[in-house]
Amino acid sequence: RDFNERCAQCSEVNWGLTDGGRFYCRSCHNVTERTREVVNSDFISNARIQTISKGLRKQEKTDGGCEWYVCEGFQLVLKKQAEALEALGVCPQMKDEILCNFWRRYLQKSKQAYCNRPAGETVKALSVCDSSTDVDSEPETPSLLHLLSLSESEGDLQTDCSFASSTSKVSESTSVCSGSVDGSLYLMKNQKEKLRMTMPMTLSFCYMALLWLREPMTLSDLLRFVVEGHIPYLNVFQHFPEKMKLCGLDLKIFCVESWPVYEEVYNKMLELAAFLDLPRFPDITDSCFLHPDMLCMKYLMEANLPDELHNWTCRVVKKICIGEADFLTLVPGNKSTRNVKYDVLAAAVIVVVLKLLFLLDDHYEWLLSDFAEERNKNNKEG
Repeated sequence: RDFNERCAQCSEVNWGLTDGGRFYCRSCHNVTERTREVVNSDFISNARIQTISKGLRKQEKTDGGCEWYVCEGFQLVLKKQAEALEALGVCPQMKDEILCNFWRRYLQKSKQAYCNRPAGETVKALSVCDSSTDVDSEPETPSLLHLLSLSESEGDLQTDCSFASSTSKVSESTSVCSGSVDGSLYLMKNQKEKLRMTMPMTLSFCYMALLWLREPMTLSDLLRFVVEGHIPYLNVFQHFPEKMKLCGLDLKIFCVESWPVYEEVYNKMLELAAFLDLPRFPDITDSCFLHPDMLCMKYLMEANLPDELHNWTCRVVKKICIGEADFLTLVPGNKSTRNVKYDVLAAAVIVVVLKLLFLLDDHYEWLLSDFAEERNKNNKEG
């Protein structure tokens, strides 16, 4: 009979049937426990039986779906996010050259693609290898172009892993509870494992590409665009094609219920840059948007503060030497250099200038705060 109940997840009434006879929502791909009663003439004529999932069995792609891997899902997410950034005015080079090559490098380093793997080895979901086993055998890379040039003629860059591994086999229990082939294995991996791909890490990839191009967009700007819905993140599963069935355990991987955290995205970006063995990023000079002088001017205008304050912010930047290229430029893996949060740094400079002008010393303002709190308390009691 027809199933007309609303979906518990998205409240839509748009149901389809899985190959196991269960109803799933075509809008959000939520799979219910309800099954459809069907007529099967192979056993008893005109008899009604109920098709029930038999548990562990290999998924048959009779519903038009196709086999796909978790890393392919994240690749699709990155593509959609890069396209959204292009629509916001980011250089087209970001998606096709920078971000794409970063992603290819990540797949190679994490042994998911562009690498050698013994024949017949079982596909492992997003297993990050020890970087020393892969880095030591590679020559030093003076430039990004040389670093990311993955020639198909080189023997160690054959794509025989993860994406389309025809020789590797996944156990039948792997894909029972998910639309992806390796969704179960992905969630079974050690939670402490570093650089396992997550939704916040997609934004780390995007920010790393933006920083490489020195685009006029800080991390706080990127996260603001995510919250405003300009960049796919919270409901990114809606962008998955019909053939990539997203259900079961896949929802835990790709469906997030909270906004990304600044510190998490930033720290993962630093880890990624070091993991990929990227060279020194392009210099942040005084003509670059990310320079404190430029960002201070932007934030002063947004806060409707006097333009004259910009002269003071420039003097502070020069006085404490935080406007030098060596201080501002990211050098992955170099622990001796400071990791600069450009938006936070500019905001801090403005706060320091205001403190200097109003003769605040982090002690007097606390006295004023305590005085105001006591006065408000007395007013309430009175």
